[in-house]
Amino acid sequence: MSSSSDSRRAASRRRHDVGKLVTGEWIVDRTSARQRRILHYWLTLLWFTVGLVLWIVLRNDLWFVGFMSLYAIWITHLAGWAAETPVESEDESRS
Repeated sequence: MSSSSDSRRAASRRRHDVGKLVTGEWIVDRTSARQRRILHYWLTLLWFTVGLVLWIVLRNDLWFVGFMSLYAIWITHLAGWAAETPVESEDESRS
């Protein structure tokens, strides 16, 4: 009876690990909110510069689709950056 409960726990743990991999929660476990804010900041700047230049170069080909894609990327990174902004102090120790 013990071996069947151990195998169920192991299977549950594997599903949990795969779920964390699929949802990206493994990144949250390994980084702080400050690191994720910095990442979103730099990715936003990257898309504001490189993405805008590419969109201008390719503006004659599906310009509206290109603009809306860039807009979606910009808003997503800005929203991610805002979501990682702390409500409480990050200096407190985690429990």
